[in-house]
Amino acid sequence: MMRRAFLVVLGVATVLGLARTARADDVAIVDGTFGPGALYRLAKPAAWNGALVVYAHGFVSPGQPVGFPLDVEQAILGFTSQGYAVAASSFSDNGWVVKDGTQRTHQLLGIFTSKFGAPTRLYAAGGSMGGLIAIRLIETYPNEFAGLYAVCPVSGGLRRELDYVANVRVLFDLFYPGVLPGSAVDVPPGLDVATQIVAPALAAMAGDPTGAFAIASIVQTPVPYASLPELFQSIVTALGAAAGYRDLLALTHGQPFFDNTDTQYTGALPAPTLAWINANVERFAASPAGLNFVEHNYTPTGELHVPALTLTTYRDPLVPAFNGIAYGATVAAAGNADWLVQRSVAGTDNGYGHCTFTPLELVTAFQDLVLWAEYGIKPAP
Repeated sequence: MMRRAFLVVLGVATVLGLARTARADDVAIVDGTFGPGALYRLAKPAAWNGALVVYAHGFVSPGQPVGFPLDVEQAILGFTSQGYAVAASSFSDNGWVVKDGTQRTHQLLGIFTSKFGAPTRLYAAGGSMGGLIAIRLIETYPNEFAGLYAVCPVSGGLRRELDYVANVRVLFDLFYPGVLPGSAVDVPPGLDVATQIVAPALAAMAGDPTGAFAIASIVQTPVPYASLPELFQSIVTALGAAAGYRDLLALTHGQPFFDNTDTQYTGALPAPTLAWINANVERFAASPAGLNFVEHNYTPTGELHVPALTLTTYRDPLVPAFNGIAYGATVAAAGNADWLVQRSVAGTDNGYGHCTFTPLELVTAFQDLVLWAEYGIKPAP
């Protein structure tokens, strides 16, 4: 396959502030501001190979100041060391900002071109929430990219992820009543996750792990684990994520977005136990507006027409394997399965953890994507 050209975007965002240029370790760095409150960072190595990676960062808590999280710095170091230029944005806000993140990341190509000239080829990359942003970029602007590189992505879409963590919360409340404050959709303001969610949940499960095993046995809550500590850690990770309900509720203008009114909880449990669960679990209803928000921010369509490689660990407690399964099925249903390679690796903790990859795993996966995109050598999953 010949090296892919791409369409240069002409609609460059207005740069609101003066850019700062610096040079460190033979990498030219340009920082600036654009859009409503967003920062950008461009990095071009001295031995640039002509390709540009636009990188979308992962989730940052809404309470944190807008800036560049650690994964941006790691991406710049990793890609520039291989000869690739990198462009990244802080986004305009923190939180679950897939729409804004997609817009800001797409604008980076034009800004980079105005500073360094047009790259010869373009890759979309991202981690976690940023991995979903990269998928949305590829689906929205299919003619501009040579390939997609998404690591630990929320590739099943926001609704599946939210349903998972909320279902863990409602089932935890069923098996361990009164342990946690509030409910799945009524999170007290100013909640301290460490002391009010994680600590009491761990204590309750340590006292009686029966409920924890039951939660992991239910289809709607496929908690990943290979040991008792991993089981507990995966459950409290989901509970911590569910505690962010109030933040997302602000984005939906107060419209509820979790609905288990008609959910029939199923799994590898005795029929009487499942019947008891379905008869007694607390039920919540969503509004059409709330569901519409989570569907559009974002559920992948499977419109994949360039080489794409996703990288995950075997047991990710925050973005479990159902994400990859769902994305693979969506891509296949759209008739595009030949464009997708999904790869799972051990990472730094014997397969457990969110985005806990070794440098070698990350470099190897990206190099394999490039070989596929530019020379037609499709990698193994």
